[in-house]
Parts: sequence; C-alpha cells; structure tokens
Amino acid sequence: MSYSFWIFVYSCSNQNFKRSMTITLNKLSIFILLLSLGIMFSSCRTSEEIIEPETQPTATHDTGDQEEWVVEEEEAPVVENVTELATIHFNFDRYTITDRAARQLAENVQLLRDNPNTRVRVDAYTDHIGGDQYNLRLSLRRAASVVEFYRQNGIAEHRIESRGLGVYPVQCTEAQMDRDSPGCEVMRRAESHPLQPAR
Repeated sequence: MSYSFWIFVYSCSNQNFKRSMTITLNKLSIFILLLSLGIMFSSCRTSEEIIEPETQPTATHDTGDQEEWVVEEEEAPVVENVTELATIHFNFDRYTITDRAARQLAENVQLLRDNPNTRVRVDAYTDHIGGDQYNLRLSLRRAASVVEFYRQNGIAEHRIESRGLGVYPVQCTEAQMDRDSPGCEVMRRAESHPLQPAR
C-alpha cells in the first residue's frame, strides 16, 4: 500500500473522531446544563416559603346554656421584679461553696436569667472568730466564690457587684452557735441582693 493511502485513511478516521467527539461534548454540555438548572431551581425558596405565619388566636365555642365565644390568646411571659434571692452559708474558715449552697445559688441563677434587667449585689460575711483583717480577707474570698458561681452559670459580670464586709453585724444567740466547730454558721453567709434597673 502506498503512503498516500495511509494518509487518506488517517484523515478520514481523524474527521470521524473529531465529529464523534463534538457530538459527545455537545451531549455532555446539555446534560450538565440541565443538571445545574435542576439543582438551582430545587434549592431556591421564595420569601413565602421561608416566612413562618404568625400564630393566630384560636376561638372555642362554649357548649353550655349561654352562647358565647371565648378567644384564647397565647400568654406572653410575665417579667416580674425579683424581690428576694437566697442567702447561702459557709463552713467554718472556708470560702468554698457547699452542695446545698450550690443548689440555692442555682435557683438564684434561674431567677436572674428569667429577669435579664435585674442585677445582683453579693454581700459576704464571716462569724466573730478570728481577727478583723483575716475576717475581711475571708469575706472577700466568699464573695468572689459566689460571683464566680454566677459567672460560670451564665450571669454576665457587668450584672454582678460584690462586697466582702468582714464580721456579720448581728451576733448569734447561744442556741445558734455551732455544736461541732467554733463560731456560728448563721453569720458565715453570702447574701445576694437583687438590684432593680433604674426607671
């Protein structure tokens, strides 16, 4: 066979190959275009689909002797002023929060979360055992423990004030004195006082 024959065969096969590749690429392009349009339109949402309708009050009909319609509306949560928070007590010569005190402080946290405009002031005290400087430092540590508990449980620091005031000003009676340790648990305390926002 001659050289020109092979050139002819090559050119024919090359033209068929180009034509078949062009058809395949056109089909592939159309398929990709349709696929992307399908994905695009299936993921689109109109503003009507996104916005949830407001809840409408429901009406119920009283089937008693009187015919009257009662409209039930959803009640908005009532935000009341916090008037009192729990006071906790400490063990002798300690500023760590006991399990019982943690439960009481957790109730305070819930009240403060439910009333985000209410701030809190922590006043911490010691009993009469020990020197004035020591008791002042201990009361500051007790106040700091309560503040840290509030902070760790989601109360913002700007809502909390604290004071360590040393010895509690009201003395214990003989009946209130501790039986197993010196001092008086009633005096070893941290009071949480709610502070209402200015009006």
